Amino acid sequence: MFKRRIEYLILAMVMAVCAVIFCVNLILKLPGSGLSGKGANNDSEEIVYRAASQLYSDEAAKSISDTASDLISGGILTTGDYLVSVYTSPSYYLKGADDAGFARDLTMSITGEEDEDIEEDILEDLEDVSRMKAIDNAVSDERHAFGVSASLAKGTGSVISDVSLQSGITGSSGYTIGIREAAGSFEATGSEVRTDFFVDNVLYHGYLKVEDSDGAGSRDFNISWDTAGVEAGTHDVYIILRSSDGRAKAISTGTVNIPVRFTVAPGTVSNGNIEASKDSAWYMLDCGEGNNCYMDFVDIADDISVTLYDVYGNPIGTNAHEDSKYEVLRGSAQDTAQIASETGIEGVSNCFYAEVRRADTTSFEGENVSYKLVTSSDTAYYNGSYCAVAPDGEDYVLTDINGASYEVTKDEINLLPLSSSLYSMRVWNSVSGRYLGIYPEFDIKTKDYAYYMDGNSMVTVNCEALEGYSATVTIKAVHNGNEITLQPGEIYEVQQGETVITASVNSFDGQAGEYKIYLLNGDDDGSFGEDTLSAFPSSYYSGLWLLHNIRPNYVFKAYNTGLDFGTVLDAENSSGRNLVEYSSFPDYVRANSQVYDAPDWMATKSEVTSYFLDPRNFLIPDRVFMFELLSFDPEVHTVEGVKSIISGSFMDTSEYDYANAIYEAGRNANVSPYFLASRIIQEMGYSGESPLCRGELDGYEGYYNFYNIGAYATTAEGGAVVNGAKYAMWGKDPDEQEISDTEAAMLLPWDSIDKAISGGALWIASGYIDKGQDTLYFQKFDVINDGSELYVHQYAQNVMMAYSESVRYYNSYKNIGMLDQAFEFTIPVYNNMPEEYGYLP
Repeated sequence: MFKRRIEYLILAMVMAVCAVIFCVNLILKLPGSGLSGKGANNDSEEIVYRAASQLYSDEAAKSISDTASDLISGGILTTGDYLVSVYTSPSYYLKGADDAGFARDLTMSITGEEDEDIEEDILEDLEDVSRMKAIDNAVSDERHAFGVSASLAKGTGSVISDVSLQSGITGSSGYTIGIREAAGSFEATGSEVRTDFFVDNVLYHGYLKVEDSDGAGSRDFNISWDTAGVEAGTHDVYIILRSSDGRAKAISTGTVNIPVRFTVAPGTVSNGNIEASKDSAWYMLDCGEGNNCYMDFVDIADDISVTLYDVYGNPIGTNAHEDSKYEVLRGSAQDTAQIASETGIEGVSNCFYAEVRRADTTSFEGENVSYKLVTSSDTAYYNGSYCAVAPDGEDYVLTDINGASYEVTKDEINLLPLSSSLYSMRVWNSVSGRYLGIYPEFDIKTKDYAYYMDGNSMVTVNCEALEGYSATVTIKAVHNGNEITLQPGEIYEVQQGETVITASVNSFDGQAGEYKIYLLNGDDDGSFGEDTLSAFPSSYYSGLWLLHNIRPNYVFKAYNTGLDFGTVLDAENSSGRNLVEYSSFPDYVRANSQVYDAPDWMATKSEVTSYFLDPRNFLIPDRVFMFELLSFDPEVHTVEGVKSIISGSFMDTSEYDYANAIYEAGRNANVSPYFLASRIIQEMGYSGESPLCRGELDGYEGYYNFYNIGAYATTAEGGAVVNGAKYAMWGKDPDEQEISDTEAAMLLPWDSIDKAISGGALWIASGYIDKGQDTLYFQKFDVINDGSELYVHQYAQNVMMAYSESVRYYNSYKNIGMLDQAFEFTIPVYNNMPEEYGYLP
């Protein structure tokens, strides 16, 4: 559809005449050769101008009448044809003229003045004929050649009256989208009735369905209008019910607001944005016949509310989650055949609409809110981009925002946790009047939690699925083998002993996800509380209880440092003992910190140091390995395990057997080879960014230092890397250029890969593990209270060293199926530990 310019209105009117003739089943005839000979005269031009003046301004009427007169003089239509087009036009119907008004208007057009006799003749004519025939008769009386060019049926045709509208077409959101339906009733003497929508002088076809309601001429009707092709903006809309007698009833449905809609296709990624001056953005998605609708909103800059609408523009559901990384919309495939049957609209598509609004919790009003829209059942983050996901047998095809496609295996990607996932899980304790601080803090990807309590507790479990309206959540509690289902809002009494709360999410696609909370009220059913928990402060209990339930074979031992936590924190905050890269973590850097090592290693804020120092933050499955004992264990450590850790790194090569070299180095030094492999990646970089792993540092070619031993930070040229190369060449006193017997026993100088890996392992064993610093945590934080100076014998200044390496251990054990082994963990305990913990800037 398009808006018609004034100079084209006359052509549109001619088409309207044809439509009227078609509706009343008339037979179109061209005038004979004599008509063109008669031509148009001044009388015809005056009639045409006077008729146009009844609908349009003087300037528009002059333009329209000139065009019409040219068509008449050319024999294309007659004066009567033009008058029919005027008096059966939507613009004339909007005047609401009754038969008397019509007779007066027609008389004025033909004669240029009021004439009661002519008006009376027209009214008498209308008792027996249609308005079109009345026009033909009246204009033919003026001049026979002016008559309508088509043969007009006798009789009045269908006559419509008493029209009422019960429901309009305005959308519930304040905007009008999709197929809109209006309902009402009318009376008519026949069945020849049709409908159109008249929108800002543009005629859109309407689809009318009529049912007899009482058999006495009164009929209920539904009118359907597909707004998909209507331009965005505010429009005045009228429903025009026409009958074959040339009469019509025009009913205003009010003003509608059609939003700007961005069209997106299935299986794509698009940039989205709510502009600063607007409250919402709209999308239209044709999902294809028989396909469900999937819309994932990711990389969201601020809180948004998203609503999905069906092809009728009716809301399916809304999701709005505060501080959520994601929002999703889901809709079932629509029955287009049924919709076509209901509306009369042919070619209906399986189309959905989505509105993205600023949420009530939006932080920055009046600013752009950006996001990415992914239209696939799953979304992946791959190669630094969000991608639409299409299954391809056992693998996937990914499509990024630029339309580039990638074929990947399931092992190569991680799908975002959008389906069968919880957005929130909170447990309200009505006794204490606050939410339980379940451990760890809830995260959509984390499925297992725990909480220790000691005393009477009446709780309510509140869960919300990320899919919101399109998913269901079932909550069950099990205590002593007895299972009950908890209804929303139900209060549950937590009995003494062990209770497991399970929240099961049934996704839109039927996928299932489970989240568990392991509750311990007082003593457990076994001896874990007595044997293990009792050795720790109660603030450790929730984390240890979590790990015990997930991995019951793990052994946890407390190491009481005897140190005050605040004292340790003050020491760790001084002398650049804890650093972080500003380029990666700018929020972690202490204000006004100097650069301790190139390019941008700077001192951490106190709260960052406190987070990584506090062991309670890491009593979770993938981080607890920072407390694993690092001695060699032939029952646990294997070459295959080493291969798993170095897979994909610079050591994953056929040029040198790094896995075997590392394994043998660990066995000989009585050090975990997993620790050695992880430490090399930590120090050299995943891709081997440091020249010390290649023996390629200028001036120190052929010398290797895989563990960065002696590579202390300095602002001097070359920084820590040069210091590491000097150590590999001459040991701890490069100025003397003499290697001691002790250093020789550690295979210095390290002028080969094998000597550097094996010798470095011996150095770590003698310098750290043999001195009690036999966990990643103790190597990072020197808190072994053995009488020596504290806080100085720390392997690295990187505050995240133990944190980063622990997850590599976890993944290596996971990949070789060894997570259930009886690992032993030594966990430090401090005096006066803070009540609140677990937060980073």
